[in-house]
Amino acid sequence: MSIFDKRKKDEDYEEEEFDEFEGAPKGKKFKDLKPENKKKRKEPVKPWGKKERLLILIVFIITIFTSGILSLSARNFKLPGLPRISLPSIKWGEDTIVIEGNKEGREKANKGVTLFEETTKKLSGVYALYVLRLSDGSSYGVNENETMQAASFIKLPIMTFVFNKGEAGEIDLDEVPPGTKSTYRELLKAMGKRSDNSAQVLLVKTFGEEVVEEYIDEIGMENTSLAENETTPYNIGIFFEKLWKEELVGKESRDEILDNITDTIYEDWIARDISVRVAHKYGREVHVVNDAGIIFSEKPFVLVLMSDGAVETEADEALPTLAKRIYEIETAK
Repeated sequence: MSIFDKRKKDEDYEEEEFDEFEGAPKGKKFKDLKPENKKKRKEPVKPWGKKERLLILIVFIITIFTSGILSLSARNFKLPGLPRISLPSIKWGEDTIVIEGNKEGREKANKGVTLFEETTKKLSGVYALYVLRLSDGSSYGVNENETMQAASFIKLPIMTFVFNKGEAGEIDLDEVPPGTKSTYRELLKAMGKRSDNSAQVLLVKTFGEEVVEEYIDEIGMENTSLAENETTPYNIGIFFEKLWKEELVGKESRDEILDNITDTIYEDWIARDISVRVAHKYGREVHVVNDAGIIFSEKPFVLVLMSDGAVETEADEALPTLAKRIYEIETAK
């Protein structure tokens, strides 16, 4: 806009807003405030009214509330030092399993649960524990029935599924499936030793996702989903118990699977500070750190530790610390 255009606009505004009227000194112009002339006047733009301010306030509150909910959901509604936030619901059971076994076993379980709860209440996210003693079948846990991200835990039933096919004579584990240069046996070893995702994808594609999903249900892992990549600590504990008892595959296949998940490239979690053999499967995603397996102590037991909505650096330190302490509790004389 040129200076001349601006000047012309100002003059028009003055002419419209100010008028000479009867009784006014000659040559003087005053703002016409007569109500009957209100429609003729051009009023200056008014600031926001109550409705506009209320609308902005509502939008602001909704934005803050939504941001808060998203932040909490990323931590699975569990903040450090605070109880988990959850809606009221009907609970059909306690978070902690009532263990079976003798008095000594119950005392150790109580120590393990107390240790776990005191350690994890200071952390962000939800943590879960499940311990199953292979010598007598007694067990205990915290949040053991919580459905959580499986991460690479989902590879465990895929391993036994393929070994089962080999035992049934449906495939030769030493032959090469389509789409790879590795044998079935080599793919299974890669899944165990370095948690190879491409091997998992290839095997599921070879046999079909629906077929593998059906197998997972058949072996009793009813709360585990390949499609959703979800499981529970209890399901993982039962998987290792059945593997140990040769209920999923025979002894030779079982021992090969356990060897494939021993001395892996992921030894800095539950195996880090335990002096005996640990055959385990590690899994990790954003805000998820999981590790579970068999501790080969004098009386072997299954240990499952899972997290959801966790700060990963916290979980990286919490898991090996918990594993060591639980091992000490379980092996104490």
